Order: sequence, then structure tokens, then C-alpha cells
Amino acid sequence: MDWSISLNALVLTYLCAFLGPFGGNIVIAMFPTLEAWFNVDVSSMALSITLFMLPFCTMYIFGGSLSDAYGRGRVLSLGLLIYGVGSLTAAFSPNIAAFLASRAIQGCGAGIMSPTAMALLGDVVPSKNLGKAMGGYSVAVTAGMAFGTLMGGAFAAFNWTSAFIVMCLAALALALISLKMPSKRRANRDMTAAWRGFIQAARNRVVFLAGIIGFIAFIVRVGVITYAADALGKPPYQVNPENIGVLISISGFAGLLAGPASGYLSDRIGRFQTALIGVAALIATSAILALPQWAQLMPLIMVLLGIGGTTIFTPLGAESLDVLPAARGAASSVFGFLRFLGYALGPIILLYPYTTYYVQGVAVVSLAATIAAAALIINYTRSQKDKSPETEYMVEIKAGGRRG
Repeated sequence: MDWSISLNALVLTYLCAFLGPFGGNIVIAMFPTLEAWFNVDVSSMALSITLFMLPFCTMYIFGGSLSDAYGRGRVLSLGLLIYGVGSLTAAFSPNIAAFLASRAIQGCGAGIMSPTAMALLGDVVPSKNLGKAMGGYSVAVTAGMAFGTLMGGAFAAFNWTSAFIVMCLAALALALISLKMPSKRRANRDMTAAWRGFIQAARNRVVFLAGIIGFIAFIVRVGVITYAADALGKPPYQVNPENIGVLISISGFAGLLAGPASGYLSDRIGRFQTALIGVAALIATSAILALPQWAQLMPLIMVLLGIGGTTIFTPLGAESLDVLPAARGAASSVFGFLRFLGYALGPIILLYPYTTYYVQGVAVVSLAATIAAAALIINYTRSQKDKSPETEYMVEIKAGGRRG
């Protein structure tokens, strides 16, 4: 692949990484507006996240493997077209059922394009620079989250349907660009081989562990953002949608700064070691949310949340791509499926703690989950230190090898 194609692929990857979470997060600051528009309560609006993310996670399983078999460009354009259709139907939804169905269509498209874009990044970036490139990818994802909530509040104050029309047009434009990317099938690859690659990735300890930690991190991230936003929009706070969007977007902008730093650290001190720093930030986030004055501390909560999430996802994403180069699309799918499953289930898992114990219930569950994630990382890193070089070499051979 020549330099110009590599650069174009890198830009396309980052734009797709931005668009998926932008669409996923844009409804959060719209909650009070959409609740009034469709005459529903917060539980129905929480479903707008879950019904986006469950199809997203399901299609994430197949997106990377399909691109291994049929080419990144074709599969990426398919995902973008589906995403665009879902965005358009959401804009013209006459009732909450149609809106939720449209969100599911959006999620299907995002679930196809996201692992394909991530695998494309692994194709065009050498292993020695992959941590830094994943830092850029994480910046794009985090920017999508940040601007999703920020623009969601702005669109809610103006006209919420226009947000989905904009997403439709952006997806169609990127689909046309992706069709120009090389889409040749890989040698000796078909769906059977791609499925075997997925099974291999799912059974790989590193990929699975990275996915589980990502799962926990996303439960905390989406739970804190979703229910803090809902609480701020109601008495006694009654913050308007624009200001809610600004507050929540702080986490995204903090993540923008953390992305390059976490990519650098992962290449210097180790990927799981860097992820542990991110988990520590989420532990601090949960502890502060439990305080009675949590609303006044929202800017600090959002900063820690953004730094923590990005510092977890960047190194673990790089590790997942690097550990199985022969099945990179499949490894991307497994890692993404598990972590985004946390995004999908987070609002449901934390709904009862929120409705029963308010934001402090969300804080306690989040604190317990992040402590468990820290224990998993510490246990893994200790087990790696106990291995002899010969044992580590044999593990890598069995796992499919690393790139030199």
C-alpha cells in the first residue's frame, strides 16, 4: 500500500471512529427534550442508548471478520450506508417506537463500520507505531463522544431532528469515499476462515481480558454520563439542555488530551500498565460522584471520566490489534463487542441503582466495578512477570504471533 493510500485510509479511519460515538452520544443531552417530545420517561430514553448499542455490539462481531474476507472498503461503505438510513428515519420518527427502531438501524451500521475502520488502521500502521496511532483513534472516538453531547444539547435547543439529518449526510459522504479504498479479498480468505479467526480471537486470553476491562469501563462511563445528565435536567437543578451538553462534553475534551499521552505511555511503560492508570481515574470518578455535592463537582468528574476511559481504551485497543495480526479484524471485533456491550447494558444495569438510590447508587456500583477491573489487570501483569521468556514465546506462537 503506497503512502497516499495509507494517508487516505488513516483519515477515513479517524472520521469513521468519530461518527459512530457521535451518533451514539448525541441523544444524551437531548433526554429532557425527547422525553417531552415523545411524552415518555427516562426509562424509555435509556432504551434509545441500549437499542443503539445492542445491534452495534451484535454487528461488531461480524464487521471485522467480514472485512477480513471481503475487503475493508466494501464492508466499510455498507456500514456507513446502513448508519445513514437509520439516521434519516430517526429524524422523521412519528413516535417513540419508530425512533427506537431507527436507533437500532443506526447501531447496526455503526457496528459494521467501527471494527472495519479499526482493522484498517492496523493494516496501514507498523506495529512499532501502533500505540501512537491508536492514541489518534481514541482521540477521534472521544471527540465523537464530546461533540455528540455538546451538539446534542445545541440541536435540542434548536431542532433535534436536524442532528440526524446531518449524520445521514455525513455517513453517505464517507460511504462514497470508502468505495474508493482497495477492497480486494485477502488471499485464501472466505467466511469460514474469517469465522475461525473470530473463534481464535475470542479464545485468546489477552483479547478477552482487554474486552472485559473495556466492558467494565464503558458501564461506568455511560452510566455516569446518562444518569448525571438526567438528574441535572430535573429538580432541584433544572439545568438547560445546552449547559448539560457543555458539562458532559468536558469528558470528551479531557479524553482528547489523554489520547496522545496514553498512546505514548503504552509504547513506553506497557499497555496494561497504562490501562491501570485509566482504571485508577475511574475509581476516583466514582468516589467523587458518591459525594453529596456531586453536582458542583461535575467538571472534575467529567475530566476524570474522560481521562480514565481514553487511557483504558487506547492501550488495550492497540494490544488487541497487535496480538493476532493474522486475524486482526476478528480481534478488533471481539474486543469491540465486549467493551461496547458495556455501553449497551450500562444504562439498564445502572437504572435500578439510579431510580432507587439516585446518582449515589450509580457511584457505588461503578466503584465496585472499577476496583474489580484493577484487580484483573494486576493479576494479569503479575502472571506475565512469572513467565519465563520461553513460555511467553510459546504463548505468542500459539496465539498467532506478533509482528516484528
